[in-house]
Amino acid sequence: MLHDIHALPGTTFSSIKDKEGYDPDKHSAMTKGEFEDWLMTLICKIYHARRHSALGMSPLRKWEIGIFGNAESKGVGMPARPADHHSVLLDFLPIFDRLVRPTGVAIDRLTYYAEALRPWINAEDADARGKKRKMTFRRDPRDISVLWFRDPVIKSYFKIPVANQAIPCMSIWEHRAARAKLREAGYAQPNDSQLIAALDELHAKEEASKATTKSKRRAAQNRKEHGKAHA
Repeated sequence: MLHDIHALPGTTFSSIKDKEGYDPDKHSAMTKGEFEDWLMTLICKIYHARRHSALGMSPLRKWEIGIFGNAESKGVGMPARPADHHSVLLDFLPIFDRLVRPTGVAIDRLTYYAEALRPWINAEDADARGKKRKMTFRRDPRDISVLWFRDPVIKSYFKIPVANQAIPCMSIWEHRAARAKLREAGYAQPNDSQLIAALDELHAKEEASKATTKSKRRAAQNRKEHGKAHA
C-alpha cells in the first residue's frame, strides 16, 4: 500500500536522496480531503480485495472465513452492530490522561473546559491515597478544538470545548505549524491571540494554495482537451 501512496505526485519521500531537489507542495495534485477520500478507496476497494502475500489470500477473504467459516474452520459469526456509531469512533481516538483542575484540562498548551468536568475537579484517586485522580480524554487529531470525556460514573461521552472560544477549529498539524511559526518569530510562550493570528495566516496560505492547485488542474484539463481537438 505504501508503494501506491508514494506513487502519487507530491509524496514526501523518506530517503534524503529521493527528497533532493523535489518540492512536494509544487508537485501535489490533491488537497488533504481529496487524499483522504483516495486513501479510503485504496484501502476498502483495492487493498482488501487483492491477494496479500502473508495471508495467501485477500484480506477480505480472510475476514469472510473468520466470520462465516469454511470447510477447515468454524467462523465466529457476525458481531452485533454498535448502536452508537459515534462512540465507536471515539473509542479509537488517541488517549490523554490528565488531572482536572479548576481551570479545566490542559493538553498541548490548550485549555479545555465544560460543566461536565466540575464533579471531577481535584478528584481523589481511590487506589492511591493522597493522590489526585487522572481522567481519560480522547481527541481527534483532525480537530483539536474539542476533547471527549467519558464520565467514569455515567459511562457516557461529553464534549469538552477549548476554553477560549475565539480559537478556531484546527488540526494537530496546523497547531504545531502555528506554534513553530511563532517560535521562529521569537515567541517562546505565545498567548491565545498570537496563536489565533498565526492560524489565520496559515489558513489564508492554505486557501491560496488550493486556488493555485485548482488553476493548475484547469490548465492541465485545457491542455488535455486541446490535445484531443488536434489529434
